Amino acid sequence: MNRYWIACVLLLGCMLTACNAEQSAPTISAQLDATDLEPMGRGPYSVGSTNMEVSAEYADIGDEVMHAFLLGQPDDTGQSRFVADILKFPESVWITNVQVPDDVAMYGPASGQSLPVVTFLTYPSSTTQQKSSYAFPYYGGQYGVFEHMLGPGETPSFADPGARYPLIIIAHGASAHGIYDVKHAHDLASHGYIVAVLTYGDDRTGIAQDLNAHVGYLRPLLTKTVLDSVLESETFGPHVDAENIGITGHSFGGFTALAVAGGPYLGNTATVSDRRIKAGVIAAPWVGGNYEGNDFYAFGPENSGLSLVTTPMICFFGTKDEATLASFILPAMKQLSGPTYVVELVDQPHVFEDGSWEDRNGWEQLFFDAYLKNDAASLAALETGRSMLGGNEDVQLTDYQRLPGND
Repeated sequence: MNRYWIACVLLLGCMLTACNAEQSAPTISAQLDATDLEPMGRGPYSVGSTNMEVSAEYADIGDEVMHAFLLGQPDDTGQSRFVADILKFPESVWITNVQVPDDVAMYGPASGQSLPVVTFLTYPSSTTQQKSSYAFPYYGGQYGVFEHMLGPGETPSFADPGARYPLIIIAHGASAHGIYDVKHAHDLASHGYIVAVLTYGDDRTGIAQDLNAHVGYLRPLLTKTVLDSVLESETFGPHVDAENIGITGHSFGGFTALAVAGGPYLGNTATVSDRRIKAGVIAAPWVGGNYEGNDFYAFGPENSGLSLVTTPMICFFGTKDEATLASFILPAMKQLSGPTYVVELVDQPHVFEDGSWEDRNGWEQLFFDAYLKNDAASLAALETGRSMLGGNEDVQLTDYQRLPGND
């Protein structure tokens, strides 16, 4: 395995403009045989979120330093830093302490450590609960505001207290974090989903000039443990439809989604996976690449390990992406064993442009409605849809479509 591949992954621009686009979700066309789909826009629910308020002494540290805390980058003296350290009400924040197994071969420098993962959750909220918006002090809040953020001691008030909502996990890319997905998470929740947005802090265990292959094993472990914490909690657990859980991710987040859904990293079936995942959205997923003239595959030879993934997946790729290449992504999608959909984003780089994020969001909503809400009309539109209107040029590649029952 090429020793520089992880460095390439960490340079990916995963999510840097992900939430700049006007996020929207799709609706079913009036005619099910129509091939162009209309975005639905914002959903009918008010949205609440868990707490993510930063302590006053850290609120003005600036974007560069805040970015380092969000990534888990140590300072110049080697002192550790992570967003969990700068939150005003840590007891009110969704922090999951993950005990990493003492297995150096898989988890490298993370082996044996207890690593906190910071998550915020959005959910369909009661309109009677007092509203308290909050803009995280980073890049001027351009990635969205927490529209109703719970304060210390407050508990969620759900739109329907007796309902169980499907859960969606958002996994960010390398050199990224969950704040890029504030608006994304709110928009999904407005359509009747509970959404858990993780900040992994990948850089906490990174070693300069080192292979850092352990991150590929660590991501699925952290994701599964956070999911456990949500389902086992008294606040959210009783309101989650545990039979309908999905995951969405861009770049290394796409890799994370494939791994959690059963893809064995480096072909190693000891990779943590979670069969509770019922649907996955993967945008520009990292599945390997050509580094210094050598082909590298994330899921074993020719990514053949992806045959173990039976979870429905919808994949997006940009035709001008030079970080995660279509020549690796498309053959990898043929390896999947479950229902598969592939959408080409014409002339898009690795970090999609405004309009193409909108297209992704439209297809994403349609896909999750089909597979997490079991909506037959959404599934029919997903199978026949050619493109999503209102954004940039996109087209579903039917040659890569694998429909339910076509095993």
